[in-house]
Amino acid sequence: MNFSIDTNIIIGLINSKDRIHEPSMDLMNNKRNDQLFLCNSALKESHNVLRNKINEIMAEIIRLLPDIYHISKISTFDSQYLLIEQFKKMKIAKPGLANFLDLVFHETSLFLRENEIDGLPTFLSELSINLSGSIFLKIEELHPNFEMISLNLDRLNAVKKSLTEVYFKDTNDDRIFQELMTNLEEIKPIEFILDDRNFAKKSMQGFENIARDLGFANSDFTAKLLSD
Repeated sequence: MNFSIDTNIIIGLINSKDRIHEPSMDLMNNKRNDQLFLCNSALKESHNVLRNKINEIMAEIIRLLPDIYHISKISTFDSQYLLIEQFKKMKIAKPGLANFLDLVFHETSLFLRENEIDGLPTFLSELSINLSGSIFLKIEELHPNFEMISLNLDRLNAVKKSLTEVYFKDTNDDRIFQELMTNLEEIKPIEFILDDRNFAKKSMQGFENIARDLGFANSDFTAKLLSD
């Protein structure tokens, strides 16, 4: 069956420290013979989330660096210890960043094995760019048989009319679902796989209206949680 994946699964594929990395990788392996339709909005959101989260962590770490530099004759071991303590504090203060903190900590540890801490700001800046830029290549590596889809403007008004009483939690979810629905005629039957129970529920509610109004069969679209 054709399938599509939400933003959180895309990020799970890129971030080896993400809690859903392994099931996301298993998904791509199990569906290697199926056709993947990747929403342009999901790809853009993944790019922005990776950049923003890593940049947020980078800002916190760089704020600590002057304190390390001002400690006279601090050893490499001691400077790394201070960084580890900072990561621990950030995980407690910002649990929502835990997956990204684990990723940045891993990459930072590898960097400091062969480099001085002075080069860390440049490394972190490049890490943000490189990881967000690797999304397309990673998906291509895991599943070469994929196509990008964007809004089909010819069908957008009809889809929006069916969704007037369905409210998604943010504009990204709304746009991703619209991209799937305005292209549904060409990509059906399709399974939309995600790790967001609320988004899955809203997607099925929206599709029920669209199937009723636009004449699709119930089997043409399914929103499925990765854990199912």
